[in-house]
Amino acid sequence: MRSLILIALIGAVVWALLRNLREQRSAWLRRLSLVGTWVAHSDAGNHELVLAGAAGEGTYVETDRRGDVLRRERGRWKVAGQTLHFTPETGSVSACELRLFEAGRIGVHGPGRERRVYERRRDNVVALRRRG
Repeated sequence: MRSLILIALIGAVVWALLRNLREQRSAWLRRLSLVGTWVAHSDAGNHELVLAGAAGEGTYVETDRRGDVLRRERGRWKVAGQTLHFTPETGSVSACELRLFEAGRIGVHGPGRERRVYERRRDNVVALRRRG
């Protein structure tokens, strides 16, 4: 009888810890608010990253303009912990460290995206309700 109570107690503690971790991850992803258009400017050029999908994964289009050269990459993105994984349609997966500096400003550091600071592009479009 004691062993059943102990197993049930351990199960309840593990369930509570896992639930807490899931809630913390959801809160982190809400604070990041990655879905949208992000821009970065560096000595190497101008970069635009458009993330679509859910809070933690989806599709992306990245455009790099360096002088007269325009490079566009499409693929899928996913957040795992504090790492942002990019899986392009062609090429290999790149894992980048992801940092939240403040609302609307993130840092991405990884292969091809060294020390890049992105800022959310704000749209001036206001959605209006339709009268029904």
